[in-house]
Amino acid sequence: MSAQRPSGPAHDGVAITTPGLLLLATVAFVTEVALFVGVGVVAYEVLGGGERSVGAFAWLVAGTAAVVVLWGLFMAPKARRRLGVGARVAIALLLCAGTAAGMVATGWTWWGWFVGVAGLAVVAAQTVLHEPGRVPQAPEGD
Repeated sequence: MSAQRPSGPAHDGVAITTPGLLLLATVAFVTEVALFVGVGVVAYEVLGGGERSVGAFAWLVAGTAAVVVLWGLFMAPKARRRLGVGARVAIALLLCAGTAAGMVATGWTWWGWFVGVAGLAVVAAQTVLHEPGRVPQAPEGD
C-alpha cells in the first residue's frame, strides 16, 4: 500500500508542511510578482521614455508579459520544461539583480531594493531547498 501525500499547498511537487516553508513560499510568490512588475516598470521607463503614453504603457505590458510567460515555461515549480536548479538559480539571480538595478536607476529606489534583497534571499533559499523531500512510505502489511 502506498502512502498518501499530505494535503496542502505544494512547491516543487512537495507539500508545504511547516510554517517556515509556507512563509518562504509566500515571500517567493510576492517577490516573483514584484519582479514581474519591476521588469515592466523598467521597460516603461527605459524603452517608453517614462512618459504617460500608449507606447510606454505597451512596453510595460510587453515586458511584464514576456517575463511571466518565460517564467511560467521554464522556472515555475510546475513548468513542463523546467530548467535544472543551477540554470534557474543563475537566471533568477541575473533577473533580480538586473531588475533591481534598473528600478533604482530609474527612480524606483525602494522597490528596486525590495526586488534586489528579497530576490537574492529567495535565490539563496532555492540553492538550499531545491531537493524535493521524500514522503514516508507506509510499512508493508498495514
